[in-house]
Order: sequence, then C-alpha cells, then structure tokens
Amino acid sequence: MVFNRNRRYHDLNVSIREHIDERTEELMEEGMPQKEAAQKARREFGNPTVIAERSRQVWQWPTLESIWADVKFALHQLRKSPGFAITAILTLALGVGATTAIFSVVKAVLLNSLPYKDADRIVAVWTANDAGDGKPHPSSAGDFAAWKRSGILADIAPSYDDEHTLTGQGAPQLLIGYAVSANYLRILGAEPQLGRLYTDQEDRDGGPLVALLSDHLWRTSFHADPAIVGKPITLDGKPYTVLGVMAPAFNYPTTVEVWVPAAMSPAAFDNYDRTYVRILGKLKPGVSLAEAQRALNAVEAQVAAAHPNTDRSKRVVLVPLREQLVGDIRKPLWLLMAAVSLVLLIACANTAGLSLARDAERQKEIAVRLALGATRLRLLRQFITESLVLAAIGGGVGIPLAFFGTHFLVSLFPNEVANLDIPKIKQIPMDGGVFLFAFAITLLTAVLSGIAPVLRAMRTRADTAMSDSRRGTTASRQQNRSRNAVVISEIALSLILLTAAGLVVASFQRVMNATLGFQPDHVLSIEVLLPPNRYLPSDQSKTRNFVSEVTRRLNALPGVTSAGATDFLPLSGFWGTTNFLLRGQAPPAPGQEPEADDRAFTPEYLRTMQIPLLRGRNFTADDRAGSQQVAMINQTFANYYFKGKDPIGEELNLGNAGKPDWWRVVGVVGDVKAFGQDQPTHDDIYRPFDQRPLSLVAFTIRTQTDPEAMTKAAERVLWSVDPELPVFKSISMTTLADQSRAVRRASSALVSVFAVLA
Repeated sequence: MVFNRNRRYHDLNVSIREHIDERTEELMEEGMPQKEAAQKARREFGNPTVIAERSRQVWQWPTLESIWADVKFALHQLRKSPGFAITAILTLALGVGATTAIFSVVKAVLLNSLPYKDADRIVAVWTANDAGDGKPHPSSAGDFAAWKRSGILADIAPSYDDEHTLTGQGAPQLLIGYAVSANYLRILGAEPQLGRLYTDQEDRDGGPLVALLSDHLWRTSFHADPAIVGKPITLDGKPYTVLGVMAPAFNYPTTVEVWVPAAMSPAAFDNYDRTYVRILGKLKPGVSLAEAQRALNAVEAQVAAAHPNTDRSKRVVLVPLREQLVGDIRKPLWLLMAAVSLVLLIACANTAGLSLARDAERQKEIAVRLALGATRLRLLRQFITESLVLAAIGGGVGIPLAFFGTHFLVSLFPNEVANLDIPKIKQIPMDGGVFLFAFAITLLTAVLSGIAPVLRAMRTRADTAMSDSRRGTTASRQQNRSRNAVVISEIALSLILLTAAGLVVASFQRVMNATLGFQPDHVLSIEVLLPPNRYLPSDQSKTRNFVSEVTRRLNALPGVTSAGATDFLPLSGFWGTTNFLLRGQAPPAPGQEPEADDRAFTPEYLRTMQIPLLRGRNFTADDRAGSQQVAMINQTFANYYFKGKDPIGEELNLGNAGKPDWWRVVGVVGDVKAFGQDQPTHDDIYRPFDQRPLSLVAFTIRTQTDPEAMTKAAERVLWSVDPELPVFKSISMTTLADQSRAVRRASSALVSVFAVLA
C-alpha cells in the first residue's frame, strides 16, 4: 500500500463500476429500460464511497492513513503561510539547537557515567585547616596511616606528584607523572590495554623501577609500539621497565602521562609535618559520605590530640569523585543550562503567539468543519499534528545548529591552564543520549507552543465563529487576553534573562578591569623542572649557576628588553606557602601560625614583569647565598601585618620558635593576582632566588616584538646551557592571562548570546 496505493484505488473504482454495469445489463436483459436498470443496480449495490472506504480499510491502517492526511494538511498550511512558517521554524530551531548544545556539555561533564568501577563510592580525601583558609589540601603520610588503621573506608590509597624527564626518545621531555600505590589503581578499577598493573610487592620502598604509560604518551613518544611491555625507558637518567599501557579512557588525574609506584617507606607514615599526600578512598557499601566523614573526623580529633603542633584545627573533607573531576565548571554549566532553558521557553511562547495570531484567521475554517460534523476530538488531533510537524521541522533544523555550537563550547575547557580546576575536554560528543534529549525537547516545544492554539480551537463554537467571520476579523476580547498573556510571559522571561546576563557581563567586566599587578603584554615565559638526578637538592650551586647563566644569555638576545626568573609563575597553577612569625610576636597556638605564599625571583624579574616597587629596594646581585637573608613582601601583607608601620628593616622568622630562620624585609612590591583577576590577593613573601633556589624555574622574557616569535631562540639559549633539559611549557603571559579568564569569558559570551536571542 505504500508504493502502489493509487493503482489499487483505481482498480477498486474500476471494479465497483464494472459490478454496477454488469447488474445493469442483467436487468436490461430482463426487459427493464436502461435508465431504470441503472438506478436499480446502484440502489442494490449501495453507496460506492462507503463500500470503497470499507474495502480500503481491509488493505491499510486507517488510523495511520488519517494521521498521514493530517500531516499533509499541516504541511499544506505551512506552505500557505510561508512568513509564519519560516519565523516559527527558525525560532524553535534556535531554542532547540541552543538547548541541545548546552545539554551535550552538561551530559558529557556532569551526567555521563565515569569510566571507573563503583565510581559513586570513590572519594578524594583531603584535609582542611579551619585556622587557615579552610580549603581542602593534601594530607600528611601520618594522617593517611591513621585513617587507614581506622578501617572506616573499604580501601584507602596514597599518591603524590612525581614529574619525570624522559630521555632517549628524541628531544628530552618533561612528563607529568604520578606516584600511586598499587591499591590506588585497584580502587579506580583500572585495566591496562597492554600488559599489567604493578603489584603490592612491586609497590614497596626499594622495589623495582617500573612504570605505566598513558595511551597518549605511548602513541606520541613510542609510536604505539605493541611490544613496549617489558622494555626499559629512561626516566631521570634511570631505567624503568614498562609494565603496561593504560586504556585511553583512563585519565585520572588528568594530564598524567606516566604512573609509578608510590613506594612509601614505613618511616614516612610517622611524619605529620609534610602535607604532600593526595588520598583516594572507597566507601563501604551502605555507608554514606556524611557518615564516613564524621567517623574520619573523630579519628582525626584523636590524631590532633596526639600531634597538636601539626594537626590542631584540622578536619577531614571527603569529596565525591565526580565532584572532584568536575571542579570549578559545575556552577557555570548549570547557569548556562538555566539561561538556555529560558530561551527555549521564550521560543515556545513566541511560536504560541504566532500560532494564536494565525489561528485567529482560521476561525471560519474551524466553524465550517464543526458545522459539517467534525468532532472536537478530530480538531484536537489536527491541531496537535500541526504543532508536532512545526516542532519537528524546527528541531531538525536545530540539530545542525547544536552540532556547530558544541565546537565553540569546547572553549569553556582551556586545557593549558593549570590553575583552573576543570576537566580536560577536547571534544563534546553528540551521542544517542543527546539526540534523545533533542527529541524530548522537540515534543516539549510542540506541547508548549501548541497548547494555547489548541485550547482556543477547542472553545470555538460554530455559530459564533460564523457570525464573527461575517462581521470581520477583529479579534475578540478573549483572543486578545490569550495573546496578551503570551506576550507578557515572553517579556517577563526575557527581562529575567537580560538582567542575569547584565549581572554576569558586569561581573566579567569588573574582572577584566581589575589589574593583574603585572603587565603581561610582550612577555614570554618558559617553565622548566630541573631533574633531581642532575640538579641535586643537596648541592644547589648547579641550580644557581644554571639560572644565572641562562638569564645572562637571554638578556643578551636581540629584541629582549629584560629577562628574569622565578620559581612560581603567576597564573601557572604552581605555588608554595610558608609559615612565618614577626619579631616580637608571641608564638601562636600550634596549627594557627600565619601563612603566606612563598616565592623567589632574580633581581631582573620585577623589571621584566613590570611589578611596581612601592617601598625600599629590589634584590641585587649581592643578595646571594651566604650573605644576609633578605625578603620582600607585597602590599596586602604589609597592610595587614604592619598596619601603617614601615615594614622596611623588620624581620620575618620563616622557621619556628624553636629553630628560627630570620629574613630582613628590604622592600614592598605591588599586589599580584597570581591566581586570576577574580581571586583574592594572597599574602606574599618574596626571597632572592639565589638564597632559596628550587628545581621549578620559570624564565620571563620581555620582548620588543611578538613574544611567541622569540620562543625558539629562547629555548635554544636554555639548551645551550643544558642540552638535555626538557621544556615544560613555553607560553606568552598574555595568552596565559586570557586562558585564566576563559571560563568566565565563554560563560559571559554565551549568556549574552542567549539574552540577545531572548
């Protein structure tokens, strides 16, 4: 019936005519005149139309045929009103497309199941100090051991950062590594795509040097060698045996390229001072997050009583794995989802208003159909079909718009910014779940945009409509109320979204107008991590000589205005802290010592970054190892701790009351927004790099031209001093500043676009 319907209908009509003609001939042979014979034959046969319809019902599905007729009629109505059709379809397409695009991000980040076994029971275990900033931080190995002995969690595992230098595979590479215990991988349910995981026997102090590679590292540096398992690779000048290659979906923590055993010594678990251990745990079945957190805090209270110098005011914070992975992106995504939902509602209200206006012109048609016997149920089905057809076309046009929008939405996830706690997203898939959502909201738009016209049509009376049509097309009071209600709803929703967009944009503008405390333009930064096997922590002279020689050669490059070095580059996500005491200050209670960010730089750094010197002097070449220890502080530190008093000449104890380590304040510098323009300014203590060298070094180079054009020349200078040194990251400070604002910028732009659509 789908492909030969017209032929069958023709054959049926021919058969009916032949049947009537044969009976007519029979009656004529019996002596009846032709005219009377034809009339009698037709009377005996019955109504040909009714018989034809009954015959067709045997061949086909009447309901589907009727629905298809409604669909064709709906398409015919749209062709009759091209202005209405184009406007309504584009309106719904924008609403459905924008909503689907945002949902695809929400689904990928917040709703998709995590690729880890029993992910809903996995938690990150942190320590927060209520006497400090109260935020979650890594814990000590001693804390970990106490929590593990308590047996509150089904399993608990330690880990810590562990960068490595890979050599022997072309140019030296700095790899983001992670040292994790064997049960850490078991908690996550990790399974390698090649080889095996290391065992508890291999994860021990003094155990064999083994490693697991990420899929990305395996493919890029080892050319996806299928025989890599069992081969040695050189990390930090030592041979590590590759045990396996992790699956592409395994990326915890994100950006990690190589995993090695934590191999913590028994003595480490007696240490409560160093807080470097990042802990993963698994809840017992039936135990809630709140219950486990209360129980662990009871244990931590006992630890604090036994170790007040290190654990007083500390508490345990459990963070679900999904929340840990999502980080700072959750609120912006829900904000965008709320905004785009308003856009969808406005699109539906807009289409409903257009439909009401058009249906006012169809009152005579409705009245005629009612007068001819059409039931209100039949009219209801026709109007619902028209709404569905309109929404389906709008949804079909909206899907390509959503697909295009997802490419822009990737900008919400800058993968180069270390100080943003967001997942690393390189693409946003449009999978079956997204298409199912698009189908669902298409049905929703059909209902929301079609309900008002349907209700209006269902209340129409044939006699009233016919009389109204004779008087003209002036809208009735009831019609005006319906259309006014729709318009009022649109304006109200639009104002809500416009107001929200204004607030978001104003907030972003304040962030953009806030100073970073340095001038990022024309500054190139190159970060390196000096390998500990060649730059021994016990002998820092090599580190000092390397930094001094590189900065000297960088300053000699053509086109370079100045070059300096620091340990923790602003906006890079790297920082360190130190406790301190002022001379004459009474020692605070254990665990309540004041804390400040602890940074170091060379004398040329302030000039290169154009950080203002507000008082006192800058560091000089005379501030070297063995000379008097000097320090600088930022304006926030000076205002809070010296309260209008001149801090120059004052001394800071960066040790403790029992073992003081005094540093004389020689200068005050302007505040630097090291964590972004929207983050609060920290108290900063600066020390000469020569007096406190670290293995992490960031060279900053102010250029006369495009800084990124100087990248190759600057890297060659580094390699001229140390040919085997890998470069961790080369990036202009302007780019780094832009990336640190990426989430806010993209969110503000999207909300503004939605407001314009509204």
